[in-house]
Amino acid sequence: MNYLFELAKEHKTLPQAEILACLQAENISYNILESNEDILAIETNSTKEILQRLASRLSFTFYIDEFLFSCSPSIDEIKKQSSENALEKRGSIAIKYKNRSKNIDSQPVVKALAGVYTKDRDVTLENPDIEIRGLITDSTVYVGLKTAEVNRSQFEERKVQNRPFFSPISLHPKLARALVNLSSIKKDEVLLDPFCGTGGILLEAGLIGAKVIGSDIEDKMIEGCKKTLDFYKVKDHNLYCSDIGDVGKHIDKVDAIVTDLPYGKSTTTKGEKMDDLYSRAFENMSKLLKKGGRGVVGLSNKDLISLGQKYFSLVDKHDFRVHRSLIRYFVVYEK
Repeated sequence: MNYLFELAKEHKTLPQAEILACLQAENISYNILESNEDILAIETNSTKEILQRLASRLSFTFYIDEFLFSCSPSIDEIKKQSSENALEKRGSIAIKYKNRSKNIDSQPVVKALAGVYTKDRDVTLENPDIEIRGLITDSTVYVGLKTAEVNRSQFEERKVQNRPFFSPISLHPKLARALVNLSSIKKDEVLLDPFCGTGGILLEAGLIGAKVIGSDIEDKMIEGCKKTLDFYKVKDHNLYCSDIGDVGKHIDKVDAIVTDLPYGKSTTTKGEKMDDLYSRAFENMSKLLKKGGRGVVGLSNKDLISLGQKYFSLVDKHDFRVHRSLIRYFVVYEK
């Protein structure tokens, strides 16, 4: 079966990387059919139930569709491809679309799809048995049957100001979830954030079923992190007030490490120089991560990426503009 992932365009590289890491985490074998900033299309033998589970993890995807076809925006071509890709399932139908082109009028495209797919069917926009989705770009129209929808509103609901404890520099839940997913953590595996702060990364990992461990050098952060995890009913967690060099005294090796290393004047390093802290962090994380495990690390400077390469293999990196004057570098390493 072929499936189409409709990607959020908030970032150039994160959406696809997040999907591929989740496919790995869920042990889904696949072949990539097509990939660009708008979509990722794959061929896989996985069931719809597994893809529903995948959708429950993702944050930078809108929909997963059973992929029917793609073609040029030519109306004649759309009609031809629609006729050649008939629907086997019976029932009521709705045709919905997203137009990402400023040059193509949506209505003729939708009308062409409707002319084929709504014939001899009831049309209803509310709870149809079948939802045809069209994604329109400048060069291509992608058409599929909606299989799963990513609940992106949940991330807005968990924004830091809605939590019992937060810091202004906390990661947005959507980004924190993506970083967790980049680690390819599986349900019931153990994920560590050794600079857990307010607990945003641990929260997202716990919500997808990982066992989470957090440490921070500040007591107030550990207390606040516990409040957050308890508030969202993440029960399988262990928290320690500890320097990064002492975390190994409390825990065994973990399956994944995801952390946003301290940066800027608002963070506390107890007077330690940032470069020294980063070097110690990478050294100790290498001792704590299982062989084959992934570490996903937020850095304030791309020149620091090489520090991690002393202990890990570099898998990928993603530049993320936090605001106008600040770019973070989220780097995926492997032990």
